[in-house]
Amino acid sequence: MNSQPLISIIIPAFNAERFLAEAIESILSQDIEPIEIVVVDDGSTDRTAEVAASYGHRVRCISQVNKGPPAARNRGLSVATGEVIGFCDADDVFLHGCLKLQLDKLLANPSIDLVVGRYRDEMIVNVPGKPATYFPVEQTTHHIMQLGVSLIRRHLFDKLGKFDEAMHQCDDWDWFMRAREQQVPMLFHLSILARHRLHDGNITRDQEASRRYTALMLKRSLDRRRNESGAARSLSSLASQTERRRTLGSD
Repeated sequence: MNSQPLISIIIPAFNAERFLAEAIESILSQDIEPIEIVVVDDGSTDRTAEVAASYGHRVRCISQVNKGPPAARNRGLSVATGEVIGFCDADDVFLHGCLKLQLDKLLANPSIDLVVGRYRDEMIVNVPGKPATYFPVEQTTHHIMQLGVSLIRRHLFDKLGKFDEAMHQCDDWDWFMRAREQQVPMLFHLSILARHRLHDGNITRDQEASRRYTALMLKRSLDRRRNESGAARSLSSLASQTERRRTLGSD
C-alpha cells in the first residue's frame, strides 16, 4: 500500500500552446507517484486546451472564461484532490527530482506546512526558422516567494484562504504575506527546482501594473498588521526559516 500523499500540481494556462507540453512533460517525468495534474485553460484563443487534452487521463483539463492567474489557480484548487498542492506556470519547467526532494522535506518536518526552493531564470531567444534557445540569467542567493518552487499542505488554504482574484499580479505574494503574518511554519532551502523562462509574453512585463500591484500587496499587509494605535507589527525574519544546504540543481 502506497502511503505517500497524492500531490496535485495546478497549471494556470492562457495562450500557452508553445510552452505547455514541456511543462506537463517535466511533471510526468518526475520520479515520484502519485501525481495529479490539473490544467486550467483560462480562456485561451490558441491550442492550449488541445495540448492539455492530448495527454488523456494523465492530465485533467478545466476550461473557463478569461479571469486571470489567481482565478485560474483558485479553479484548480477547487477540483484538485491531493493532500499536497504545487503549482507550475505553463511556461516553466520542473527539474527532474524536484518533487521528491520537496516532498521529502515536507514529510521529514511534520510541523512545516510549506517548503520553498529556488528557480533558475532563463531568457528565451527566438530566431526565425530556428528552434528557440534559452540563456541562463545570473543567479542570486535571494529567496523569492514563488509558487512554482513551493509545495504546500492542502489544509493551509483552509486557514489562509485562496488567492485574491482582484490581484491580477502579485496574488502569490499576497498569499505568502498572509502566511508570514499568521506565522505559518515554512522552510526555505537553496535547491534549484525549476527553470523560469523569460519571454515577451510574461505577465510581469507590464512594469507599471507590477509596481501598482506590488504597492497594493504591501499596503494590504501593513493594514492587516496594524494595531489600534496604527503601528504595524513586524514580520518574522525569513533567515530563521532557511535551510543552508544545496542539493538538486546546485552549482
